[in-house]
Amino acid sequence: MMKPLTLLSLICLAGAPLYAAEPVPAAPAAPATAGETAPASAATATPAPVLLPADATAPAPAATGEAAPSAAVTAAPAPVLLPVDPVVPAPATEPASAPVPAAPPAEPAPSVAPLNTGDLQAVAIYRQDELLNWIEQGRHLTQVKQDRCQLTQDIEARASVMKIPAYQFLWGDMLAWGVCTKSNAELGVQYMWEAANQGLAPALEQLGRYYWKGTLVQKDLVRAETLMREAASLGFLRARMEWVEMLLQGMGSPLDYEDAYRWLHGSVIGDKALHQKAASLLSRLGNRMPANVVARAKAMH
Repeated sequence: MMKPLTLLSLICLAGAPLYAAEPVPAAPAAPATAGETAPASAATATPAPVLLPADATAPAPAATGEAAPSAAVTAAPAPVLLPVDPVVPAPATEPASAPVPAAPPAEPAPSVAPLNTGDLQAVAIYRQDELLNWIEQGRHLTQVKQDRCQLTQDIEARASVMKIPAYQFLWGDMLAWGVCTKSNAELGVQYMWEAANQGLAPALEQLGRYYWKGTLVQKDLVRAETLMREAASLGFLRARMEWVEMLLQGMGSPLDYEDAYRWLHGSVIGDKALHQKAASLLSRLGNRMPANVVARAKAMH
């Protein structure tokens, strides 16, 4: 015959809902030997714990003629295990790349007002040949002013940094006479000397004339003769005419007559006024020379 405690356990297992875990089957009770009864403590240890919901209460024992189990059995209810939501691991995702900042909107190009060609025109830097031509004609400063001083910085750079003789002479003349820049005669003459030391004939002629006339510098006839003769020997027409004038004024030496006559006589002069002036100078100088020396000078040009 089944014991009341065992019957009660089976009823609870059949009627109670299960949560979160399956019940562990109860271990079978050890068979009792004839004439023996299992102790109460052993009976309470063998059945599996009953899993009940949290608000469930243990059913009261059925009213039978047998004695109720001991208080130790009813006082220790089985632990209640509540359902737990399963933890699902988050799917692995690639690390999000840093957002690329959007490029700032392009600024509109500044509007440039059209150049009024009637007021000002861009001027290209002077070529060496045209600059030398202006210098020989004595109109280099006029050209700079005519171009409204637009190339002042370029002229200075080519004179001070690149040390081009023609630009050294031009920049020196601009400084000496305050053309398109602040007047600085001392620095201007220094640039003229730098150009003359590189063999620029117009620079030699101008310095010779300055020392001859006492312009910007103190008059020095010896230095003037040296500079003017060197410029005349390089083929500069203005220097050749001025060198003859200096000889006619008693400067230099009679030994210089033949060379001076030959240089000026062999010059090609397109300007009629200059041609007539050169002819007059040659006639006056020839009168101071022997006829055979004049003939030799004419033949050697």
